[in-house]
Amino acid sequence: MQNSKQTNLANTNQQDSDNTKRQKLENNRQQDLEDKRKAWIGQANALIPLLFIWGAEWIFSAIVDVAIYWRDLDWLKQAAFITAVVASLIQIWSLRKEFRAESGEDTRERAHSAASGGHAGERSSERSGWGHPALLVLPGAMLIAAVALLEAIGAVNPLFAPVLRAFILAIGFVQVGLLLGRPLVYLGLWLFALSALMGVWYLGYSGVILEGMGGISLILSGYMLRVWGR
Repeated sequence: MQNSKQTNLANTNQQDSDNTKRQKLENNRQQDLEDKRKAWIGQANALIPLLFIWGAEWIFSAIVDVAIYWRDLDWLKQAAFITAVVASLIQIWSLRKEFRAESGEDTRERAHSAASGGHAGERSSERSGWGHPALLVLPGAMLIAAVALLEAIGAVNPLFAPVLRAFILAIGFVQVGLLLGRPLVYLGLWLFALSALMGVWYLGYSGVILEGMGGISLILSGYMLRVWGR
């Protein structure tokens, strides 16, 4: 009887020990994910001005689409687009200069870490997980160029172009939200549902509604990143 009690007590202690180890592993995994998320948000913060620039351009374009029924303001849309492109190029150039400065700082940190036996290199490696911040713009730039090409060669009907752009933006929000936070996922799902609704029942108004809502979504996503990065 005594041996049975001892065996049960030993089994209970072993189970408690295993549960504690599993809990520690789970906590460590969650902490690693949170650290990576913070590092990714820190890098994505460099793109906030681009989100604001293109969000404002989309909203302005939607307003012009409404006003165009009374006056020919197509030239104003072209001017706004060119202004947004120039502002984006200036911002990307500043990112390039910032990356050079950070690379020099990382080199000094690694040298100091090697000399002192510290762990400064871990922070620098984590911070550069995405590489050059400007590279984050590359997929979006490729999608914009692809849509523009499809429109230029007539592969996409002008009525469907706003729906296509909104779908691409919605998918981008969901993809980035899986890394940075659920609110971006919800924002992408909402924009996707709105795009589907406009495409099926209100296609004639899709240019105004989807450009306006897409611009608001871009600005809102930039605001989220700014808040998360504080």
